[in-house]
Amino acid sequence: MRRRGCARLLLYGGLIAVAMLTTFPFVWLVLTALKPYSEIYAFPLTYWPQNITFEHFQYVLDLNFGRYFLNSVAVGLGTGLLTVVIAILPAYASARFTFPGRRAMLLSILVCQMFPQITFVVPLLIILRGLGWTDSYPGIVASYLPFTTPIGVWLIRNFFAEIPKQLEEAAEIDGCSRLQALRRVVLPLALPGISSVGIYAFLWSWSELMFALSFLTSGDMQTVPVFLSLFVGQYQTRWGPLFAGSVLASLPPMVMFLFLQKYFIQGLTSGSVKG
Repeated sequence: MRRRGCARLLLYGGLIAVAMLTTFPFVWLVLTALKPYSEIYAFPLTYWPQNITFEHFQYVLDLNFGRYFLNSVAVGLGTGLLTVVIAILPAYASARFTFPGRRAMLLSILVCQMFPQITFVVPLLIILRGLGWTDSYPGIVASYLPFTTPIGVWLIRNFFAEIPKQLEEAAEIDGCSRLQALRRVVLPLALPGISSVGIYAFLWSWSELMFALSFLTSGDMQTVPVFLSLFVGQYQTRWGPLFAGSVLASLPPMVMFLFLQKYFIQGLTSGSVKG
């Protein structure tokens, strides 16, 4: 019993240490955002702000942060929704049907994940210019889909594979077509996996900078990561506004994960368990 108690104590101690290491960067972010410039650049370093100020938050809000914020929300929701819609049918087909080249197809859809993102900037820019989609929501969302959809197909496919085929067969006996069985039986059961894919795509687009900086040229269309990059210069970084903007930018993902963490964790874990 004592040995088991010591093992449990070590386990909890390790978990607490990991939690502290994980949360420290965000705590430091918040504390620095509340410091005046005199304390940010003070030496020796001070961890706790002596004179709390909200001047950096006010400065960020005065720079029309809300416009960038709404752009990020629109792009994130569009990316999440389209990723789910596009991924469902390929995931279902690969989970339910056996056909020549199925394994090769599943491996090929992950090809985009093998190359650095920067290699796609010029080809995508040429395509978007040809379509007239530069500096637009459809253009930036379309550029994100090749990176979010493959992971979505894999995650949803694993979840579909766990759902017994007998449930669909019973629905078809009752008069449902295959698509009706998919909509009424399979999709509700796979909701955790589908939700996790939508959350993943939203978070990926929320933090993406390279494509947003390359394809969105006007301030009316740019997203939060582009806004934050404005505070980083070649010779100087404005740490106060940068940290204040980062705190504001981190709130939506945190709130989303707080309310949907059950679906996200269940979707990521259940799809990987077989049997």
